[in-house]
Amino acid sequence: MSPASAEKVRVLCCGIFGRELGSIDPGLRDRIEPEFLDSMLHMRPALLDERLGGRLDSGDSSRTLVIYGDCCPHMREFCSGAGRARTYGINCIEISLGSERYRELRRRGAFFLMAEWLGRWKEIFAFELGLSDPELARTFMQDSASSLVYVDTGCVPVPVAALEEVATYLGLPYVVETCGLGNIEKAIAEALERLGDDA
Repeated sequence: MSPASAEKVRVLCCGIFGRELGSIDPGLRDRIEPEFLDSMLHMRPALLDERLGGRLDSGDSSRTLVIYGDCCPHMREFCSGAGRARTYGINCIEISLGSERYRELRRRGAFFLMAEWLGRWKEIFAFELGLSDPELARTFMQDSASSLVYVDTGCVPVPVAALEEVATYLGLPYVVETCGLGNIEKAIAEALERLGDDA
């Protein structure tokens, strides 16, 4: 192992993966130093652009891994410089499920939820999406989705009560899609390889 690869890689990551990065394989987890940004920034791409760009420009790490999808206007430019890499995936769901399964469920009209967002679903729908009226929320969501899909990475027990609450509010059925951490670990490991981290 070279001196460079012995140092932990700085990671800038969406807060939606906070539990997951604490639960990934220890051999992989010990190679990274995560910094998390609020997942609600996903709802404001311009602000995420500003915050992520600022974080990337701060610190003295020569290698930075970004664990995000295409969530802000300059994401690809941010991650294209020397010593930077990003996990593959258009969003956190594709990173978690893998491309094939993600696309299959999208074709079926899935609206995805992960544990961190499910815990904040009222904030998301009532304030971020402006769907504080249940009737309006049901009409809007039923026009755009056929079901709710909870992405279960295995880091917390499936929050059945919260799933039932949001499903009732939106008038949509829900299913649990169990995926574990394998795809996330694979995405991180491949991105580290692109940084030249051969640990």
